Amino acid sequence: MLQLSKFPFKTLKSAPKVSDNRSTSLLLQWGYIRQAMAWAYEFLPIGQRVLSNIEQIIREEMDRAGYHEMLMTILTPREYWETTNRWEIPEYFKVPGWGNTEYRIAPTNEENVTPILWEFIQSYKDLPTCVYHIQKKFRNEKRAKSWLLRGREFIMKDAYSFHASIEDFDAFYADVKQVYMRVFERLGLWDDTVIADADGGAISDKNSHEFQTYLEVGEDIIVSDSSGYCYNLELACGVPDNKNIDETEQAMEYIDSTAEIVNMEKMTKYFDAPSWQMLKTVVYKLDTSWRFIAVAIRWDLDINEIKLRKFIAAQYDDTFTLANESDLENLGTVRGFISPLKESNLDIECFWDESLRTVKNFFGWANTVAKSTKNVNLSDLAISEFWDFSEPKQGFTSLNVEGEKLTFKKASEVGNIFHLGTKYSKPFGLSYLDENNKMQDQVEMWCYGIGVSRLMWVMAEYFMTEKWIGWPEDIAPASYYIIVMWEDNLQIARKIASDLESSWETVILDDRMGRKDGFGQKAGDCELWGVPNRIVISPKTLEQWGYELLKRGEESKIIKIS
Repeated sequence: MLQLSKFPFKTLKSAPKVSDNRSTSLLLQWGYIRQAMAWAYEFLPIGQRVLSNIEQIIREEMDRAGYHEMLMTILTPREYWETTNRWEIPEYFKVPGWGNTEYRIAPTNEENVTPILWEFIQSYKDLPTCVYHIQKKFRNEKRAKSWLLRGREFIMKDAYSFHASIEDFDAFYADVKQVYMRVFERLGLWDDTVIADADGGAISDKNSHEFQTYLEVGEDIIVSDSSGYCYNLELACGVPDNKNIDETEQAMEYIDSTAEIVNMEKMTKYFDAPSWQMLKTVVYKLDTSWRFIAVAIRWDLDINEIKLRKFIAAQYDDTFTLANESDLENLGTVRGFISPLKESNLDIECFWDESLRTVKNFFGWANTVAKSTKNVNLSDLAISEFWDFSEPKQGFTSLNVEGEKLTFKKASEVGNIFHLGTKYSKPFGLSYLDENNKMQDQVEMWCYGIGVSRLMWVMAEYFMTEKWIGWPEDIAPASYYIIVMWEDNLQIARKIASDLESSWETVILDDRMGRKDGFGQKAGDCELWGVPNRIVISPKTLEQWGYELLKRGEESKIIKIS
């Protein structure tokens, strides 16, 4: 049991203001965590208890499914990362060893687990298999924030499965989803958690599946409709809202403007027109072929660079960077006044965003400083074809349900599933003997993550009330909080605590005695820590030959002491 008379950690009288979310401040105030430095937190005993309970539920469900727990190293050899061509990723920390030796601090464990399983996967009978571990991770996150949601140091559950084929994985994946659903159900989150498609990022060149819990302070936006379509905003698609589609096209005119109208606010004011009627064109340079392409889009929309990256990879097998001032000058245009006018004959292959289908009589540019155009229409532009480059926004309709507006909700990612394919198994030479005794080198890999420390923050935010965090009973730092008044009653309190622990309950015994440790202080700490069952032992309860038991959501009652 945790005896508070021997506990040096105290709650604070007020919540420190450290971030834009209240739950982090409360976790600091209530003694769950302390900030070691920007983007890194230490878990105090109360926080560690909650964290361990989350871990235990994940572990129980993974073990129940027949997956195998292991523990991999945090420092990994440079040669592993060079094998997969990932040594130079800037978001992944490197550290020096003796001499010229260098290591990577593990941000993820594909490079660890694949050579381990190379030794043990010999036959088709060894497939499929799945291993997992729970470990701290370190990443030099560009978007790191000074709270538990996205830090440079965090705790993850990583799992990796190995398969002889994609078909072999399909049945396996259904089981994994059930495991995750059971985890989030036991954590009390499943009713507000969805499975969304998202970008695979640096881990996979395929889409990933994210388990996203709806939260008002979530860092992601999930786009969905009633058909079951559910995507992270970074990959979401929709039908742009129609604009002046019935307006009569007018003849394009060149007009004088000023050099300063290079942002939307100044443009809309200068031209006295809505931002959707402005034409925005962005030029990109392909990294390998050095050719230039451009994307034209409504000014009120943003180009989604993840969609653009996938488009350029599929169309040109290339990557891209934004064209610089010198590039634009050589092409015969200038930043802020780019326009793919047919009359300009720019040596750029330009693509239209789908949003342009329904707009007429644009305001645009003329590839010269302070020169603009009005009544620009698609027939005036040298553009190859339509494509979906935009990030959808409120007002877009569903691609699947005619006329239905897309729903946008904030959420926080709590789990993910990536298809790795043979991205790691091929470089490490993973192979096996098939049923015909022939060697096969096509081993499909998938990985599955759950952010353990992130989950603690999500759950704190999700279950937070005005006064406390209503942790589910299996997650709370203890199942019972015993308040004992007067030293003469300590022996009885310890006996009750021991009886509870013999029944596999966890107990916090508030045996603090002193002027500052009255009932109000003790009851307050019980509430702050979200312990679901409170026992009070006092002269008043003992007069009734028992103790007071208050279960969350119920009326208190006196339990006779046997």
